[in-house]
Amino acid sequence: MKGLRGEVTPGGMDIFDNEEVEPKKTRDGAQLVYRELSSLADKVEAWVQSGELIDISAVTPVLRFIIEKGLIDDGYDYLTFEGDGAGVLPSHAMMVTLLSLKMGVGMGYDDERLAELGTAAFLHDVGKYKMPEDVLNKEGTPSDQRHPQISADILSGLDDNYGWLPTVVLQVHERADGSGYPFGLKQEEIHEYAFIIGLADLYADMISNGRGGQGIEPHAAIREILDQAQQEFPTTVVKNFVNQVSFFPLGSYVKLNDRSIGRVVSTNPDYPLRPTVEMLNDGIGGTVGNTRVVDLSQQVLLYITGSVDETENP
Repeated sequence: MKGLRGEVTPGGMDIFDNEEVEPKKTRDGAQLVYRELSSLADKVEAWVQSGELIDISAVTPVLRFIIEKGLIDDGYDYLTFEGDGAGVLPSHAMMVTLLSLKMGVGMGYDDERLAELGTAAFLHDVGKYKMPEDVLNKEGTPSDQRHPQISADILSGLDDNYGWLPTVVLQVHERADGSGYPFGLKQEEIHEYAFIIGLADLYADMISNGRGGQGIEPHAAIREILDQAQQEFPTTVVKNFVNQVSFFPLGSYVKLNDRSIGRVVSTNPDYPLRPTVEMLNDGIGGTVGNTRVVDLSQQVLLYITGSVDETENP
């Protein structure tokens, strides 16, 4: 049977043609998403660096599988907590893709639009694979700002069904107030996909420990986005982003009203202030012996009083 990457596995059946194939459990599905996207990112990097045309027929089936099997959230959670084995650019591409898809789901996109959004998100930075390391280490410089055009040029060689893709990729760093690049476009001049991917890209950069140095805490990134980015992105996109990521994003450390400390392990768009947390500290200086996970949306008397930096966690 073929896997997502086309390798032959027992049974001789393509996973995409087998409606009965389902990940056996959440972790299996999450690992599958990570493995396939990581492998795909490596292929894209190799195609771009060798000057070959990107094989789009290898990209979209993986994304459609993730969407149709409902693996977006599982993949995002796994990448947040355990997906540190890929390189900087592949990891960034995966994070931006899964977060963009989460936002697309929140905005009511159907599977077709989600597949388009995911494709654009996954390929939005392909131009960086052609840029020298010293330029990539100086993000925001005029040299670095060439990568949207390089990405668009690479993707312009795809067939007519993807004629929209270079335009979206070229606009990912544009902002609603005209402060973006490369053209300083505003508001309705910018495609909605580009706004979604642009906000996902901004958040991923903020929390990344990659080329930009030490990332900031997820909750701090949310505060900064709410403080500064509302002029740069449509209100609907910002609200949807916060609903999907939560005021207390995955991996955040929080303090509860009983003085205990926990780490956010799951978010709930219906209750953005009441995520699910893994308890780490009992509030009086002792660690929690056995793993205890609490869904705060089901708790009446227990709630978050604030965020805690990782360095402050006992």
